[in-house]
Amino acid sequence: MHRDRIRRCLAWGLTATLLLPITLAVVLGLGGLLGGLGDALGAAVCARIGLVLGSVWLAAIVATTAVNAVATLEGRGGPQGRHGDRPRRPRRRRRIHRDERVLPGLGETTSERPS
Repeated sequence: MHRDRIRRCLAWGLTATLLLPITLAVVLGLGGLLGGLGDALGAAVCARIGLVLGSVWLAAIVATTAVNAVATLEGRGGPQGRHGDRPRRPRRRRRIHRDERVLPGLGETTSERPS
């Protein structure tokens, strides 16, 4: 996939993920209001619309997660990583020699300990 297409999908998915619960709350609230006023048909219609919106919201969350995973995997770009053209070097770890270890409970190293 092209990078711009992934970003566009992420933008739409994020927008849907954030706005659909607000719309769902408004529709369900309207359905409760209509049911309280005695309009059973309007309350049933709002309940059906709420069911569809909830399903679309769940699908938007799953799709956004999948597109985010694709964007993350695509961003790594092979052995060179995110560092451009230079290959990534492994980290060097400092080896601690037996004489340099700190004994538990003591603030000094074994090489400084009196004999």
